[in-house]
Amino acid sequence: MAKLHKHFVEFHEATKLGDLDENAGLREKRNLLIQNLRDNLPDEAPKILRTFNQGSYAMGTGIRPRDGDYDIDVAVVFDCGLESQSPISIKKTVRDALSHPNRTVDIRRSCVTVSYLKGEDIQYHVDLAVYVEDSSGNLYLAKGKEQSSPDLCFWEESDPQGLCNAIVNRHEGDDRAQYRRVIRYLKCWRDHCISHGGLPSIALTVAAYHWFRPYKDWINEKANDPKALVELIDKMLDSWELSLRNFGFRLKVKLPVMPWANLLEKMTDKQMEDLESSLRDLRGALKDALNDPDEVAACHSLSKFFGNDFPTPEHDEAKAHQVDASVVNTGSSA
Repeated sequence: MAKLHKHFVEFHEATKLGDLDENAGLREKRNLLIQNLRDNLPDEAPKILRTFNQGSYAMGTGIRPRDGDYDIDVAVVFDCGLESQSPISIKKTVRDALSHPNRTVDIRRSCVTVSYLKGEDIQYHVDLAVYVEDSSGNLYLAKGKEQSSPDLCFWEESDPQGLCNAIVNRHEGDDRAQYRRVIRYLKCWRDHCISHGGLPSIALTVAAYHWFRPYKDWINEKANDPKALVELIDKMLDSWELSLRNFGFRLKVKLPVMPWANLLEKMTDKQMEDLESSLRDLRGALKDALNDPDEVAACHSLSKFFGNDFPTPEHDEAKAHQVDASVVNTGSSA
């Protein structure tokens, strides 16, 4: 049976991103952009109450982007009432304040995206989620694109910091570390194997929030990441249920905080079928690899699902590990 946990941990270390406090360059760019926004807002525009990080950097679940386009998520809370500004008008104010020849600024459904270019390629981008706060301290997210119909432009009650706290505090200690590693494995698999954009990475994070359980080998009480990943996929596949709206079986991944949305609601039936099939393929490959006596072959098979960053040991290295394991297993009879 292949000893795969160490290779998964090595893969995790090669692909993980820390938080913004660990990345001075991105932190500086974020701070400069926020200051630029403050400085360029017109006098009649509402002022910024506060900003905070959200998304994978804040949750400690980020991975290195395959295309080199780093994604920073920042919440910007404006000092105005729900009735005094429309979601689109305040997004347009943000866009106009940040327009610059060296970057593009686009209004998207849930954010304003600022992309920094190096030549013709996007080097990194910042998603600014625009919020206002009511008298009770509840946040409302500006939803809608510039050309969207009025029914698609609205303020949606949201709890981004509550979501971050829920994700971060779901587990503690070593269990939390394994939880974050498994989330990153799923994200790497998504980037390598899911060709469409219908599966948001936050849905995988929230799926782990709902269904991940720590896994330790019962003999030595040590973490076993590939088995934890298999058990999470088992739970996800067991959660497909009949949808009366779509008359098919679908997976629901609901936010644990306001607005309690199903993060997979917008996936098409074909995308949902592909997701189920891809998860089954991944689970089968993991089980086969765990049962494969050839560690090299097992790792090579998994690289098809996780990409070239997944370590593939040489035969001599794997053989040495097998010899070490056999010595440990027979040492008590010597």
